[in-house]
Amino acid sequence: MRINNRLHIILCMVMMMIMTGCATRPTDPEALRIYEQNNDPLEPMNRAVFRFNMTADEYVLEPVARGYRAIVPEPARDGIGNFLENIKQPVYLFNAILQGDGTACGQITTRFLANTFFGFFGVFDSATHMKIPVVKRDFGQTLAVWGVENGGPYLVIPFWGASNVRDATGMAVDAFAQPLDYVVRDQWITVARWGANGIVDRERALDLVDSVKKSSTDLYATMRSMSQQNRRKEINALVHNPAAENPAPADYEFDFPDDEE
Repeated sequence: MRINNRLHIILCMVMMMIMTGCATRPTDPEALRIYEQNNDPLEPMNRAVFRFNMTADEYVLEPVARGYRAIVPEPARDGIGNFLENIKQPVYLFNAILQGDGTACGQITTRFLANTFFGFFGVFDSATHMKIPVVKRDFGQTLAVWGVENGGPYLVIPFWGASNVRDATGMAVDAFAQPLDYVVRDQWITVARWGANGIVDRERALDLVDSVKKSSTDLYATMRSMSQQNRRKEINALVHNPAAENPAPADYEFDFPDDEE
């Protein structure tokens, strides 16, 4: 699947979701307050897509992720995750440049070079041992820096998960901006990379998702709240307090990935 085709598919999915039936806007003041706070006018459609994603996760992705954890030793899993993360650094750099953040550009470039040359193409995270901060930038964040702080209505994208109009657009641009696809030009390598990222992210989220499922009475609402709060925190830190977006490596915590449902 070529990059242009992937871009068209993602944008078409977003447009279909926007144009489908919306939730009825309530007239009761308290219900209206909750409705506006959730920012989810497409809730009926989103819930249907969420159920589809959860079914796919239950029967495909979660079993694969558990098998991956059971078969592959933790050091090897770390190496695979590190390698896949290193591949994303050029996209992070692309967005840091568009955001006009010279500090982030330097950190991303230094991290990429350190892990590529001293970490066996990123398999070993040499950059963290060298105290080089982790910096992740995407085009959704770039749009926020450019003034689109309101991400628009909440969206649940098939096979992807939680997003909004701004971040779904950013996701499509980031897919188009991956230089590896221009170099390799092999659709199966692209598909394999996407699949590997999905398995790695799902394996890392296994324990958290299990905990949320056990403690939540409305899993959809809980996941929506988590994803919106996490994303809002990222955007606010980047737009209003850029220095807070890049803590020292020791301060990092694993956040639930927004693209997994």
